[in-house]
Amino acid sequence: MYFFRKPQRYFELNYNRIYDVFHWFLKITLLRIFDDDFLVALIPTTMFQFYESEIIISLFVIVVHAVSYRKDIDTVILSVSAFVSAFEVLLKINGMVYRRKEIAQMIRTVLNDRSYLNGPVEATISKKYQRLARKLLFITILSYLSAAIMLLIYPLLTGGIEERILPVGYSIPLVDYHNSPWYQINYLLQIVQANWVALVFIGLDGPFYLFVCYSASQLEMLIVYLRQIGESPDNVVEQRRLIRKVFDMHTRLSKFLASCSNIYREVYLMQVLCSIVHICVSLFHIQLKFKNGSYGMLLTNINKVWLFCYCGQLVVSKSADFSTAVYSNQWYQLWNRRDLQDMLFMLRNAQRNYGFSVGGFGFLSFATFTAIMKTAYSCNAFLHRVMN
Repeated sequence: MYFFRKPQRYFELNYNRIYDVFHWFLKITLLRIFDDDFLVALIPTTMFQFYESEIIISLFVIVVHAVSYRKDIDTVILSVSAFVSAFEVLLKINGMVYRRKEIAQMIRTVLNDRSYLNGPVEATISKKYQRLARKLLFITILSYLSAAIMLLIYPLLTGGIEERILPVGYSIPLVDYHNSPWYQINYLLQIVQANWVALVFIGLDGPFYLFVCYSASQLEMLIVYLRQIGESPDNVVEQRRLIRKVFDMHTRLSKFLASCSNIYREVYLMQVLCSIVHICVSLFHIQLKFKNGSYGMLLTNINKVWLFCYCGQLVVSKSADFSTAVYSNQWYQLWNRRDLQDMLFMLRNAQRNYGFSVGGFGFLSFATFTAIMKTAYSCNAFLHRVMN
């Protein structure tokens, strides 16, 4: 009976259920970017074109709104925040669509991985990082939906409904949104769009977390294998098999991480720049007027940047541990020339920096998070100096 139960227990260790949750958010927004029929079938293509045109129109509407109510500093600040948000959505969707085939192929690599079947140690490592992926899933969902809710309920909590305050800085042009029924129409429109943006971001961030957890688990398995090299030099067959296994895993993982870095380098450069503007503007708004609706945007962007940098730091730290493990194992106990050549190759390759590139300027890490916060605060200080 144990023989038949074991595969079923191990089958639960793959990432399919976690990916299904992220994919569900893209389904309900009718933006299934990673499906095979995307931009092929009529309905997905039509919906994508509709969303593209809607975002572009929204950018124009936000500019018109800011110009029309330029004497109100609160409105201008909210319009800047709304413009950056819409621009970020546009760039991220197009960036992910442009790379959708590579992303879909990498998703299949993660979902088809069966390294947890190699033994109890591998199963334990896989389970550990799947728990991390579930935590990242929960935090992401909670963060984006909370931001949308905080934006939308702010007028209700502060009595802004009577003052005709909109949660987001844009409105239908050529009409005064302070008058009924235009205020109610604008408010309803912003409820729909804010929740749609939150759901889209949840779905688009999902594959990144899968790639991070998969890469970290593979690196940890490699570290475990590397520590076994040279421990039993007399068992030549076992040592050779272990080196071949490490070499093949390391080669595949290097290609995988290189693809990750190439796919996300422009996407996360754009998100870092937009987040700097968001944090700067939201902090400036809070300092200018304590009672406003920018708290949700500020907290969400700080949390989003921290999550990205935490995931990037996880891969960077694991790659550093891998590099140490390559140097510190008992490779000098090996006698076969081919095995030593493979070890030399890994020694050279371990000197490379693994991680998720931010536009080629660096990697997502805690140092990047510190630089982002410093830059946002410097821009905020500059805004205060200009206003004064």
